[in-house]
Amino acid sequence: MLYRPAPHHQLDAIHALLANWNAEADRFRQAATAARRGETPGSLIIAAVEEAHDGVLKVLDDIDNALAEMPPGSGAFTSLLRAQTLALALLESVGHSHDVLDDYIVAPEIQPVRIAHERRSAL
Repeated sequence: MLYRPAPHHQLDAIHALLANWNAEADRFRQAATAARRGETPGSLIIAAVEEAHDGVLKVLDDIDNALAEMPPGSGAFTSLLRAQTLALALLESVGHSHDVLDDYIVAPEIQPVRIAHERRSAL
């Protein structure tokens, strides 16, 4: 099992994740707006929305656990509360985009093919 530091020890990583998901949320909002105009959303955007939603939920759970275990007077308390507020707003935005996109028929897309870069030997 890999070492995973507690969320209050990785605040910079949490803020970076939230900033990345926020940029993705802009793309999701654009896709939802396009779907309302009649464009059919692709299955990859739906999968990305679901992945981001699940990721934000996991971060919120980690933040909640860290807040519950934090000692009184800890300096990381306000930073965790800010991260929690950002994550809640992001969850609402991503959830709304998911609801809009889920109402429309999804056009199937072919996922990228992973090319294996493995060394093989002939026997």
